[in-house]
Amino acid sequence: MQMPMLTDQQKQLIQQAYRDYLAARELRPRSGQRQMIAHIARRLAGDETLPDSGADDAEERPSARLAVVEAGTGTGKTLGYLIPALVMAADEKKQVVLSTATVALQGQLMDKDLPDLLKHTDLKFDYALGKGRGRFFCEVKTEQARGELSTEATLFDQPAAVTQALLERIDTLTESFAGQQWDGDLDNLEDQPDAALRRAITATSSDCLGALCSRYNECPYFAHRARLKEVDLLVVNHDLVLSDLALGGGVVLPDPAETLFVFDEAHHLPEKALGHFSLRLELSAFRQFIEQVNRHSVKMVSELQAYDDLGDDLSDLEFQARETRDQLRQISDLLDLDWQGKGGSRPVFYRFPLGQVPEPLRIGLIELTQHLKPITGFLNKAHKLIGQQLRMTNPPAGQPVVQSWSQQIGQDLELVQGAVDLARQYQQADAETPNAFWVEKAEGKDDLALMCSPFLAGGVLNHYLWQRAWGAVMTSATLSAGGDFSRFRVHSGIHDETAYLRVPGAFNYAEQGVIWLPANAANAGQQDQHTQDLVQRLPGLLAEHAATLVLFSSRAQMESVYEQLPAATQQAVQCQGQKSREAIIETHQRLLADNQSSAIFGLASFSEGIDLPGSALTQVIIAKLPFSVPDDPLQAASAEWIERRGGNPFMQLTLPEAIIRLTQAVGRLIRKDDDHGRVVILDARVRTARYGSMVLDALPPFRRDFS
Repeated sequence: MQMPMLTDQQKQLIQQAYRDYLAARELRPRSGQRQMIAHIARRLAGDETLPDSGADDAEERPSARLAVVEAGTGTGKTLGYLIPALVMAADEKKQVVLSTATVALQGQLMDKDLPDLLKHTDLKFDYALGKGRGRFFCEVKTEQARGELSTEATLFDQPAAVTQALLERIDTLTESFAGQQWDGDLDNLEDQPDAALRRAITATSSDCLGALCSRYNECPYFAHRARLKEVDLLVVNHDLVLSDLALGGGVVLPDPAETLFVFDEAHHLPEKALGHFSLRLELSAFRQFIEQVNRHSVKMVSELQAYDDLGDDLSDLEFQARETRDQLRQISDLLDLDWQGKGGSRPVFYRFPLGQVPEPLRIGLIELTQHLKPITGFLNKAHKLIGQQLRMTNPPAGQPVVQSWSQQIGQDLELVQGAVDLARQYQQADAETPNAFWVEKAEGKDDLALMCSPFLAGGVLNHYLWQRAWGAVMTSATLSAGGDFSRFRVHSGIHDETAYLRVPGAFNYAEQGVIWLPANAANAGQQDQHTQDLVQRLPGLLAEHAATLVLFSSRAQMESVYEQLPAATQQAVQCQGQKSREAIIETHQRLLADNQSSAIFGLASFSEGIDLPGSALTQVIIAKLPFSVPDDPLQAASAEWIERRGGNPFMQLTLPEAIIRLTQAVGRLIRKDDDHGRVVILDARVRTARYGSMVLDALPPFRRDFS
């Protein structure tokens, strides 16, 4: 299928903006950046012959114009996607939604990259930072929370002094907002609210009244949403995009059909998508919740004076609530399982092999659904009645009471519907569907949670995003495993091979750095021996470079190594967990500025998003190849699914993921053209294992030292 091609005018606008920017900043053109701009522009113009995807149903084929670019460090990928995205979106009268995974990149875009592009080119666009409800003050929710805190403090399960402090903070914010001293944006508060305060003063999609709210015209969130409709480009995060899609799309953000999505840090998108479309049912907590729903409903009927409409249904509701609680106990009794996992900070779990749910559990969940159906019907009926009363000028119970019940019933309905959705997924479980089903148990507790999640995000993203969006660009420095995009294709759902482009990094790696693989390094598969080898080697390695980042795959090993280091070495080391990431980096830079040595011991979160150019980082030490620990139910289900289809889970899943993580870690070393340093890998498997050469060949082309 041949689609329209890039026009001469579009080409000229893109080329002129690029030339103007480079000239104004006195930059030289980069080959990889030019490739990236051209590829994205052509893909967004539909200037490709799209191959048949093989799908029998045309609706299964992505309809969006898609571009996927792996751009190595130093490419200048932000400019590489901004120019073609803005030109093409403006020409097609679409909005750009630019999504990131980290706050740091959002800040860079808002404070530097976008202002620079406006200043140094003739491109005309305006932009704004897009936020969800959870970052704005809700007057109605706050009034409701204040009433509950004042009269039912025991429900919050906290001491009176804590409740009083929370009430005082709520009153302070309420007065500040009413006096127009604060705009209601939580990000603009100097003293950021904790989790308890956020829950009390912010609304969710289930309890927000929208245009029916009496405070709608003063609502900071809806004022923010109105602003978002007017701008050409929105900067958001992946979670907001996925939340909006889960609500149906076009609720908070623009209609996907009218949107060009740009996903920077796109390697995070599939994993985040799984989190947004997973389901959880805590059996003990849900039993208590159903009892609470029954009490809520009796009180609601009384306060709303809705006896004629809902009164006759209360007896059946009480019966079904009681039956539901009994059924949940029976389901819990069925779950006498052989628990897996190591526990500790993570719950132990039992995963149902091959996605096959035992017949007694499936039948138990069918019966649970039958009891929940009339409860859902009652709540829907109540929600409709409340909506009618909200539209009245003077409802019988008064507007504040009706609004409060609208929020409460909205929350109740969402939780009951979530339980119904999970139960139905378990009833439909089969070996051919890429879903994982498992039970979690918190250590030392009897609380059990039924879990369900897709373990491949491709189908979810295809259904909710690629089939609906006008266009999308996905980019990151790490999307492939050494140029092989197979894993990303499966997890992203983008199977059109012409969508993919790999642009190598712009640095002269062979001149700027070396990868050293010590000849006598220990095998990390032998944990005790490897830990002792690290303890012996690290003091000498750290003494050779003033600025070092040591990356571990295991917190237990990191802490064990740190505790066994000589005191003199420990003094120069900051270990993740001792203080915040920001504080560690700040201390690291301060020590270096004082001509002292500094080393950071970190885990996976320090292997990306850390930018320490020049003398701030001259040595990266990889303690162990970053293979994932095989105690995660989604990983296990994915491996099982690959194996059932004749594949090799290690080669198709475990190794590519490790290569991507290692590439991210190694990428911390060279950030600018004049950076120099070395990478040290202290895991003998990269030299001795049959896959070792694949790992090395996937890394940037540093010089190699095997001595």
